[in-house]
Amino acid sequence: MLAEASLAAPRFPSQLWLPKLRLHDKIRKGAQRSAKFAYKILIKNGRFFIAAQKSSENFKVLFARLAAEGAGRPVDRQGFADGPWTPETLTEAVSSLEGNENGIELRAVQTWFQDNDNGISNDNIRWLARIFGCCDPEEASKWQAELKASKDRLTNQRREKKRQVCSSVSPEAEPLRFAMPQISEPLNYIVSTSAAITTEDGERRAKTLAEKCEWMLSGSGSMNVLIAYWLVVCGLGLLNYVLGTLSVTYSPFNGLDKQVGFIWAPTLTVLPLIALPAFIFYVSDLNTYWKGVGRTKCTAHDVISVRIGSNEAWYAKVNDYSFSFWGIALFCFLFVFGFQWAGIYVPAYLSGDTNGVQIDRYLVTLVRPEVISVAEAMALSFIGYLYTASYIAIFMFGLLFLVIIVLDYHDLCTTADLEGSTADTNQIRKEGQKIVWGGFRIAVFALWLASLVKLQITYLSSDSPNFVTWLSTDALSVFGANSIRNGWLENTSISHFTTFMMMVVTVTIFMVCALKIQTVFERLTVYDDDYPFSRDRVAIVKMLAVIGLLSFNLVLVGRFTGFSLLVAASTLASLHVLSGPRLRTF
Repeated sequence: MLAEASLAAPRFPSQLWLPKLRLHDKIRKGAQRSAKFAYKILIKNGRFFIAAQKSSENFKVLFARLAAEGAGRPVDRQGFADGPWTPETLTEAVSSLEGNENGIELRAVQTWFQDNDNGISNDNIRWLARIFGCCDPEEASKWQAELKASKDRLTNQRREKKRQVCSSVSPEAEPLRFAMPQISEPLNYIVSTSAAITTEDGERRAKTLAEKCEWMLSGSGSMNVLIAYWLVVCGLGLLNYVLGTLSVTYSPFNGLDKQVGFIWAPTLTVLPLIALPAFIFYVSDLNTYWKGVGRTKCTAHDVISVRIGSNEAWYAKVNDYSFSFWGIALFCFLFVFGFQWAGIYVPAYLSGDTNGVQIDRYLVTLVRPEVISVAEAMALSFIGYLYTASYIAIFMFGLLFLVIIVLDYHDLCTTADLEGSTADTNQIRKEGQKIVWGGFRIAVFALWLASLVKLQITYLSSDSPNFVTWLSTDALSVFGANSIRNGWLENTSISHFTTFMMMVVTVTIFMVCALKIQTVFERLTVYDDDYPFSRDRVAIVKMLAVIGLLSFNLVLVGRFTGFSLLVAASTLASLHVLSGPRLRTF
């Protein structure tokens, strides 16, 4: 029996394990069937699919996870996604979706990958849901709801973060702790208007040339510049009165006494009293508004590094153009002043011969030495050309600030993450329109400055006895009321080329600035299709018509009979600067 038992013993374990082996085999086969079932679910339309699940993740976390897993990517032979999403591949995939005619910008997709607080627009949620839903209508609808909810969670978190930041720095939140450290930042704006700027470590540094020019052409500094110009003009008038050149004539030929006195020169009367103050006012108006208000309105609310009270970013932008400011200053001193005074007038004084240069209030000493001596005329011309170089520098500085403001606006609006940003696109448009109108006013009075110089030098080449008679004779000749026509003297002036270049620079800068702002408006249509730039077309056409009329007026002064009527028409057309949005001044 033991033998039989021992012989039967080995068979017992195999019979004991047989059900277990069969159970394991069933589990294995069931797992294979489950894996095969999961494999089918993870692939839709040949793409790697992940079902939408209601989670508490915000858009950034949810998108980063799905992009890393390759949701919506094509699958390989083994059924795995062919890699994670990249900004480039996702941009191409979204742009190739049926019905997405405008495509999507790479920058907009890059903002989704970046670790920031920016979300996603509702239009792009629809395209992204189709990618994650593998173009399945039902799954895309679920993903659209999931992405919208994650965007709302991100928006709420961002608002909460902003509320906490504002409450932590708000003086009203902690009235008992309101002290100098809390108001130090707003004081930066006040301190920066003086001769020095306070740095972060409390030290005061001298202003750069760019910052000094910015101070002169903004806020109260512009009024100081205007007063300085008026004082200089009054001083020049007093000197001319003492020296006898306030009203003085000379005879280029028998029978003509030509007036070249101080009070008959539009560059010393109309220019410093009307055109130059208006130019400085509009440059200051735009500069001050952009620095104090406009720049902040074009910045997202969650960006707290740029505030009205602290203009560090603005001054950094201005200092980027330090070379341009120094170049303008040296050009005006070396060429406008040095070349014309030392290279043209001084040799004429020393030789006693004008060499074909126009006789004006400074060179009248060569033909009427009894009125003013050569030494007195040399000193008077020295001061006069310093004055000329200074307002040419103001002219160029003003146009440079227009360029800086437009480029700053363009950089803020195109490099800022507009995708899901808290910046108000409608407000950005308004600020762009204000900059265009401000630039138009600056361009108009810049052309006025050039036109007044051109009128002055053209008159000096005419055979009219004085400036008023020159214009009236031309106007009456058009209607046949005067048989006398203006003739010309044999002289020349380098200012003809100077005024032409002033016109070209002004028109070019305005056109470039308008086109730059147009690119921003076109970019805004990526996120908001209800405002094309064509809505401003009428205003732009009017601006171009006025600037074109002023430019033709400048080029054609004295070129045909009736140019004085063109001068009058362009002057009336310049009143168009009074229309358009007003800027807030300080």
